Amino acid sequence: MRSTDPRITVLLVEDDALVGLDLGEALARAGYRTAGPVGTLAGALVQLRHRTPDLAIVDVRLRDGLSSELARELHQRQVPFVVHSAWRRDTSLCPELQAAPLLAKPALPSEVVATLNKLDRDTSR
Repeated sequence: MRSTDPRITVLLVEDDALVGLDLGEALARAGYRTAGPVGTLAGALVQLRHRTPDLAIVDVRLRDGLSSELARELHQRQVPFVVHSAWRRDTSLCPELQAAPLLAKPALPSEVVATLNKLDRDTSR
């Protein structure tokens, strides 16, 4: 949901603080507005309930559990997201996580930004 700020808002969910800061800086340089980084499922759900982002970057394994609930919420709100995780495809995880584009850690920040740009173009509303 775009506010008066014309920049695209990205919810950044990453439990590794250094990775989160690095990605946040790369997103800012690329012109995105970032909500986060958030390192917990609970924190990500609070952010999501406060404001629906345009896009999201989601780590699978967070400090307080897996991000399956967040993936379902993002899907229900029609928020496109990319999974950025050391996790590999696992059929025991929710379908929303399985269907999202996957960037295996460690991915270069430029690769994450390029994937978000493509996701935004492919799903522009």
